[in-house]
Amino acid sequence: MAEAFAFKQFQIAHSKSAFKVGTDAVLLGSWVPVSDTCKHILDIGCGCGVIAFMLAQRSTAHITGVDIDAPSIEEAVENASNTQWKDRICFVNQSIQTFCTPKHKNKFDLIVSNPPFFVNSLKSPMYKRTISRHTDTLPFEELILSVDYCLSSSGLFAVILPATTCKNMQKLCKNKHLHCTNILQIHPTETKPATRLILLFSREEKELQTETLTIRNASMEYTNPYRLLTNDFYLRGME
Repeated sequence: MAEAFAFKQFQIAHSKSAFKVGTDAVLLGSWVPVSDTCKHILDIGCGCGVIAFMLAQRSTAHITGVDIDAPSIEEAVENASNTQWKDRICFVNQSIQTFCTPKHKNKFDLIVSNPPFFVNSLKSPMYKRTISRHTDTLPFEELILSVDYCLSSSGLFAVILPATTCKNMQKLCKNKHLHCTNILQIHPTETKPATRLILLFSREEKELQTETLTIRNASMEYTNPYRLLTNDFYLRGME
């Protein structure tokens, strides 16, 4: 398996995918709550499938990954064929705007996304990188509308974003009566401000809970909380 990233229970090839395996995906897949009653999960912008496989490892749910990039889906399908969860994971090469519509009948108990987040910024000359990082093909408004169409009445929506874009996401979600219930503030080191936030939304309004996670300590080693969070996935000593 070329350019494979090895986890404890699966391997991910990501050479064809628009978005490679990275810390953002691992954090989202590790942190998002998955209840025993969660039966159907949707991964928006699934890329090579890493978050889908992490959630398959953590649950018994049926998982659907959707991505507009055909080579990413091709690679995700190949990755799935090499896992023990291949019978309950499927990947769809389609825009989420056409996958999630008002007529969509199957609702999801959990929707996750590591979406494009750059707005009006310098584009990469590589098309794949542009669609994976810029909001041109998936503006926040359309992402949230898709979530609203496909999320069950008791479902949760989790998204990881740069700290600078989160206020806008919260405002747009509130307009659709999706209430932010939990925030994980992610600091790259002990001395740097949070650069990423994971936001958890529910249709039910609750008191907001905020946590903080620091990835590396002063010696640039992974902190114990980060190791604990990702312990079920990373191989020992993986950097």
